[in-house]
Amino acid sequence: MLRLILARHGQTDANVNHQLQGQSNGQLNEIGRLEVERLGEALKNMHLDVIISSDMVRAQDTATAIARHHSLPVISTPLAREWNCGEWDGRPAEEFIEIVKNLTIPISQIRPPGGETLTEVQDRAREFVKEVKEKYPGKTVVLCSHGDFLRMVISILENKSIEEADSTYRMDNASYSVFELRDGTWKMVSFNKTSPSRNL
Repeated sequence: MLRLILARHGQTDANVNHQLQGQSNGQLNEIGRLEVERLGEALKNMHLDVIISSDMVRAQDTATAIARHHSLPVISTPLAREWNCGEWDGRPAEEFIEIVKNLTIPISQIRPPGGETLTEVQDRAREFVKEVKEKYPGKTVVLCSHGDFLRMVISILENKSIEEADSTYRMDNASYSVFELRDGTWKMVSFNKTSPSRNL
């Protein structure tokens, strides 16, 4: 059985301010640093074999808070970076919502100037899942990443469209979700769990 634990990074100022935060390298804020410490505590009694992270600092710091309880290295990969929202990075999320409302194409096909589509993010997620299955059969793997990328991973695991995944799977900062691969089929075991002591 392969177990995949999907962890979202802790809070950043862009999260608090409801700004798009694609591949800009925002750092955890004070609350975010506390959140990831508590996430590490929540996972410390689980057996983990591998910890993988986006190479962006907010995900790296989240992974490090988990790894210190398991004496494991953090493996970085650009595959797990957040959606590249190009020139929209840093803009208020409300503006993005209005842009989407006024377009006639599905959200999966929207390409911000200088960025990528969610279809391309899903392609990265598909490659990531394939690599995990090939490299770590029978292991428990943690991925520390970002909201949009994690939704695309879940779209692969749950066989959902990008639009379904985007509207369905909302993950809190410093939350984790558990999926298991049994007999060739992924099953969601838990979703969007946070540490009982997370509320600050």
